[in-house]
Amino acid sequence: MSDALWTELEKLDVLRERLGIGYEEARAALNLAKGDVVKALDNFEKARDGEEESWDFVDRGRGIWDSVKDKLGNFNNTTVSLKKNDNTILSLSAPLGLALAYTIWRKPGLRILALVGAVGAALNHYELEVAATDKTSYDDDAFNFCSDEMDEEF
Repeated sequence: MSDALWTELEKLDVLRERLGIGYEEARAALNLAKGDVVKALDNFEKARDGEEESWDFVDRGRGIWDSVKDKLGNFNNTTVSLKKNDNTILSLSAPLGLALAYTIWRKPGLRILALVGAVGAALNHYELEVAATDKTSYDDDAFNFCSDEMDEEF
């Protein structure tokens, strides 16, 4: 059967049957091979034999998404504080601070006022502190690497 007569579903079925993979991986392999079933089979077999970098598109996509979620979670647990002499003047969550900074930057009049305020704050020794709060709880004994004998020495 010529390549023009094959439907995409038939191509995916051939790849799934021959390689023992799911639809998402078959579709990714077919897209990478620009619709050529033989090239997709060859690429996949080379990847399995270690001739090329191994690729599992579904797992990589999940890994990237999990990484993005972790970074956003860490960003949500971050605070931005304006301090002078260890006294907190103003404290905001990072997402709120970012939204506020974006809003100020979009307005030319507020932008100039913010820049003048930033210079004035720097001249008066104000500090901007960015701190991430760790929301995970740890068992203190699980991370105690010292033996009891070493504890007695200290």
